[in-house]
Amino acid sequence: MTEEAWLDGNAVAGLMTELFGAELTGVMRGCPSCGTWSAIGSHRLYRGAGVVLRCPGCGAAAMRVATLAGRHLVRLSGTWQLEAAVPEP
Repeated sequence: MTEEAWLDGNAVAGLMTELFGAELTGVMRGCPSCGTWSAIGSHRLYRGAGVVLRCPGCGAAAMRVATLAGRHLVRLSGTWQLEAAVPEP
């Protein structure tokens, strides 16, 4: 694929907010293929029948999303390091 065929992972911020209820482009992900830790925003986004985020180090798939009638199918790979504040009682 040519470099013109992809966007950076920041372009998927709206979809990730729709899927997970939070903006996740700053979340770190560890790639099981090459071991690279990178922010989701630095991953490469490819669009076609769905969207695919790929590791900026080796190109392995990090997230695949297909949208079907009334639902999204999501497949995540690697280690996603999420942090969330715990509400005070």
